[in-house]
Amino acid sequence: MKSIGFKLWAVMMALVMVVLLLLWLFQIVFLENFYTRMRISAVKNEGTAIAGLLVDGNRAEFENRLDAFAYNNNLSAELLDGSGKNVYTTGPTGAGGHMPMQRNAARREAFQAVLAGKETMILLTHPRFGNEFMLIGLPVEQSGGMSGVLLLNMSMAPVEDTALILKRQLFYITLMLLAAALLLSLLLSRSLTKPILVIKKTAEEMASGNFNARVVLKQQDEIGQLAGTINHLGQQLAQIEQLRKDLIANVSHELRTPLSIIRGYAETIRDVTGDIPAKREKQLEIIILETERLNKIVDDILNLSQFQSGLIQLKLNCFDLQQALAAVVKRYAVLSEKTGVQIIRPEAIGASVEADRERIEQVLYNLINNGLSHTPPGGKVTIKAIDRAQTVRIEVADTGTGIPAEDLPHIWDRYYKADKTVARSSLGTGLGLAIVKSILEAHGTAYGVTSQDGAGTTFWFELRKVQAT
Repeated sequence: MKSIGFKLWAVMMALVMVVLLLLWLFQIVFLENFYTRMRISAVKNEGTAIAGLLVDGNRAEFENRLDAFAYNNNLSAELLDGSGKNVYTTGPTGAGGHMPMQRNAARREAFQAVLAGKETMILLTHPRFGNEFMLIGLPVEQSGGMSGVLLLNMSMAPVEDTALILKRQLFYITLMLLAAALLLSLLLSRSLTKPILVIKKTAEEMASGNFNARVVLKQQDEIGQLAGTINHLGQQLAQIEQLRKDLIANVSHELRTPLSIIRGYAETIRDVTGDIPAKREKQLEIIILETERLNKIVDDILNLSQFQSGLIQLKLNCFDLQQALAAVVKRYAVLSEKTGVQIIRPEAIGASVEADRERIEQVLYNLINNGLSHTPPGGKVTIKAIDRAQTVRIEVADTGTGIPAEDLPHIWDRYYKADKTVARSSLGTGLGLAIVKSILEAHGTAYGVTSQDGAGTTFWFELRKVQAT
């Protein structure tokens, strides 16, 4: 399997090769022809401009300009009159210089073509040395019409030499670019793949169960953001793993305790008190209570699992909140006397709300049960219903032990205990607040908790009020 670094290096090198190939293609196919056309065009334009000086009869300026033009561009020039007679000749060495070519067929051909009204260009080859020349014929006009022909004989050697120099330069530039591209692509691919390999190694450690592994990168780009996400994932996985361990331990403990009690009393009835009605009845009552507790644990686990998996659909309806609160409080009358904790009922309000009544009553049961579990005898659990503009706020406050500030964010977790040294009360299963959270979030309503360590806790939630019509 090819690594990302190799693929990245290969892509960058391929891109450089394509660019260089295009440059060479332009050099070989287009550059020389393009440069030749540009050179010829420049000579023609300048020659036409110089020939135009004769229109005004400025012969002296014509000759000076033509001499300078021939000298600067290493070419020869010849001015012919209408009959083909030589009027003026100049070359790279100045006035009087001759054309380095045979003045026969090509010269006559160019002369005749210009007289016929055609600008002409003829490529010639030196018969002895093989050098190429470009013969350019331009018309010379005066006020009375065409008066002659200007022949420009330009050597093509400078063009070829320039093209050769450019090719050599491009060859050296290609070598330098290839070396630079090779080095830079290697450095870039390594700089990009190194953090990816670090992230890969950390992810493998997390996959093997080491959720404390972290990616240490200082980059602020997308790779740095990915590293931060991996670290956050590791933190979340560590918390989930700890929750899983706690869940297994707590569920095992919660189920083992009532099962052990049931088994112990059943064996006692079988072996010891089977013939003593009073003791037998008392022990059977304990077995029944523990069985009910075991059933509640199973029901709570099932309810929570169903809510978290989205299997339970809410049955929304409008109902009188006061009636629902009264029904819940009434069921806790006996337990209130047994625990010695007073339950204070809410003041009457005439508000109706829209919610799943059965689930909201389940929320109230769990919150009141939680208050009774953490309030010592002589304390109070106060239920309030506060009528607001759009909602009704329900509060369940106790005068119990309170919750430390650092534990408040975790009280909605399953089997979480703020005080790890205190065994769970027989009134609860450790899932009540997690079920409350799931029900209220399913309703999409606001909820929360405020507490002061040692001074009590207040749970609250809001329900949408149905406006009277």
